[in-house]
Amino acid sequence: MSELGPIFTIAQMFSFVDMGGAEGFFGALVMIVVVLVGLNFSNKFKTAINELIEANPTSISNPVVFTVFGVLVFVAVLVATLVGLLGYLSSFGDTIEYFGVGLWILEDLLVIVLTAMVGFAIAGLYFQPDRANVKVDKSSSVAEDVIALASFGLKIPLCFAAMLSNALIVLGVITILGGLGEYFDGSGWFASIGVQMGLAYFVLGAFAPFLFYLTFLVFFPIFNFWLAILHIPKIGKK
Repeated sequence: MSELGPIFTIAQMFSFVDMGGAEGFFGALVMIVVVLVGLNFSNKFKTAINELIEANPTSISNPVVFTVFGVLVFVAVLVATLVGLLGYLSSFGDTIEYFGVGLWILEDLLVIVLTAMVGFAIAGLYFQPDRANVKVDKSSSVAEDVIALASFGLKIPLCFAAMLSNALIVLGVITILGGLGEYFDGSGWFASIGVQMGLAYFVLGAFAPFLFYLTFLVFFPIFNFWLAILHIPKIGKK
């Protein structure tokens, strides 16, 4: 559950779902405004992200290293997906007996499917690095190759910003519906946690493109600085 730590942290911001009266009402209004702002940011930055990728090319001498990484990522995602599905199916009966039938069935399966989709898409990007504006240049030095590989990690979220954003939003909606379903079953604690987690996924998905864009702006100039230094000896040469 450690990988869900950031989600739980964000979810605590939505503790107003347990409040009644004016505090709960005010919290709901603030949440609506935040979501609307996030969705507006998301749409604007999806276009800006494409322009950002085009404006920041990198080069590599031989794309075979990306192919190797692509195969490794593909195998890792495939194994993780199969393990997840086997775990889901093996514990299905016991979980239904304990929790009963609910939207958690769809939610758990959706997490596995969405994770697999994103993982396989990322693996595919390694086979087509030109989509991340990585060009093949035989004159590229070893240092430039290293920078291209390192900066590629920053470009991956940008290339799939829309997919990651939509996946988190869909997961958030399903989780919220699952939490609301718990209210009808009389399980107040599970309902509260479900709604808070769903809101966290939804808000994170709404702001994801902006966060990816900001992360790239903060860290990519470091790689640009080293690329500029490496290009100094090439000035005036063909």
